Amino acid sequence: MSISRRRLLQSAAAASLAPALARAAAAAAGVTDLAVGSIGHSIAHFPLYVGEQQGFFGQNGVDIGKVTEFSTGALTGTAVTSGSIDIGSSVITDVFSLAKAGRSVKIISVSANAYYIDVVASTAFLQAAKLTEKSSLAERIRAMRGKSIGVTGPGSGTEALVLYLLKQANIDRTRDVQLVNVGANIPAVLAALRANRVDLVSFAWPLGQQAQVEGIGETFISPATGDVPEMNHQMQGVVYTTQDQIDKKRAAIAGFIRGYAKASATILRDPARSRDLLRGFYPNLDPKALDLTLDVYRSTSVPSNPMPSEAGFMRAIKFHQAVGLISEDYAYNDLVATKVIADAVGKR
Repeated sequence: MSISRRRLLQSAAAASLAPALARAAAAAAGVTDLAVGSIGHSIAHFPLYVGEQQGFFGQNGVDIGKVTEFSTGALTGTAVTSGSIDIGSSVITDVFSLAKAGRSVKIISVSANAYYIDVVASTAFLQAAKLTEKSSLAERIRAMRGKSIGVTGPGSGTEALVLYLLKQANIDRTRDVQLVNVGANIPAVLAALRANRVDLVSFAWPLGQQAQVEGIGETFISPATGDVPEMNHQMQGVVYTTQDQIDKKRAAIAGFIRGYAKASATILRDPARSRDLLRGFYPNLDPKALDLTLDVYRSTSVPSNPMPSEAGFMRAIKFHQAVGLISEDYAYNDLVATKVIADAVGKR
């Protein structure tokens, strides 16, 4: 065997052993790897980045590594319940869908205490609609009739918002509008809005903020900022796992919760450091859009405690029942891992 061939084989063997050696080293140091996935790259997943960058997870015996981004919440949920990942960061819509399918899913932290999805309208639509800032919510919803509206996918939180709004004006989802699945890639969705392939899009922050700065659209309806009063303080962003994972990795899950709580506290209490970190999370986001996003996120959505509000949970139940995504009256204690969260926070 030639020297070069031998070196090539040795390098390949070393590369194949590297992940195993890393896991062994982490275990020896008392650190547990937890695989985490999220739907897209919305602002609600920012605490994951802050916790990793600031070492908050490591300080609590957990390494989450690189977060896997999925194009839909359904894919995130499948990865969690199949055991491909340990923890999912998504929306409560996905938790309800999993519970409806009989999965033993458990919320371990709230990530957004408000419905951080907006309806964003293209500039062309706004010019044609001739609406003003004083136009009522009813007038805005009626203007959506006959239009193409982007959503990330079927059964998603983005679709749920559109269906809820359409129902207020008796607009039929199949006959009166065209729902377009646009996925969760922000640049691709902005391109669709810019090219007028959709008139409006329902999407999480920071899409609306970036659209505004680029001059291709504006936030049209924003539940989090009070445009839909009955949705005020409605819990939407959640971090969840399964009961099986809690049983197997309870200490690590508790460490994750503590690290996540510290990351959220940092975002709330230290806007300057949060802005610097957000630049790393969104390296291609316009600085003005970044400031707009951070301001609305900190003022409406960042949790001060990982324990979900029961009132916010019940508002989410009623909302999803209203749009027909669920009929069940899920109990707060059945879907929220209250004892796990309380124990974790109590040991900080």
